[in-house]
Amino acid sequence: MDDGTMRPLDVSTPTDLNSAAKAEGRADALLAAGSANSASPINGRRTSVILREFLASHTESRISLGALRDALEDRGFGVLLFIFALPNLVPLNIPLLSAVLGVPLVLLGAQLAYGAHKPWFPDWLAKRSFPREGFTSVVHRALPFLDRIERLLRPRLPALTTWTGERLVGAAVLILAIVLTLPIVFGNWLPSFAIAVIGLAIVEKDGLAIVIGLIFGVIGLAIAGAVVFGFLKALLLLIAAVPI
Repeated sequence: MDDGTMRPLDVSTPTDLNSAAKAEGRADALLAAGSANSASPINGRRTSVILREFLASHTESRISLGALRDALEDRGFGVLLFIFALPNLVPLNIPLLSAVLGVPLVLLGAQLAYGAHKPWFPDWLAKRSFPREGFTSVVHRALPFLDRIERLLRPRLPALTTWTGERLVGAAVLILAIVLTLPIVFGNWLPSFAIAVIGLAIVEKDGLAIVIGLIFGVIGLAIAGAVVFGFLKALLLLIAAVPI
């Protein structure tokens, strides 16, 4: 029953409605931006997250290269480049380590240069395995560095992350990987570091990081070349000093 008392009406003017809609739109945009900043450009998971999940799900005493490749999904090339270059950046004191790890890096670089969309290993290599304990130790040492560098990576200079651009990058990785297989004193760390940076940059589609990795690679090649030149020069002097 109407008692004649005036009640306040809940009336929204067009201006109020527009303001509310704009505010809601700004809030949605902020949420979307936050999600985009916290997610990887590829599939919402950073490389560090992929590696942690892999270690948590694979509890066998040994890990095969095929299982590792399959677990990396569409990140295969970039993460595998990072993983195979990583042990050379950590002091493990294992003889001929760079030569052993250089073989799959050469294979990956050749496939990337060829334009392959997914990494491939021959059966004999895919079935090769390594101790989970050693792999876990290397990954755990690298994770703090990986977490920090991933915060700096973001999509930039897209020309270097296209199919054609990655083929050129693959050719550079192939050269660095070949140098990595050679027993050059002080000549392995910088090529390994360059390949690791390039691998992460491929995952995150960061062309600027690829350029930085290539710069380190050129410096590494110059150092390796200087070491080889010095060795050959010393060898020639030694041969010349030997009486015939």
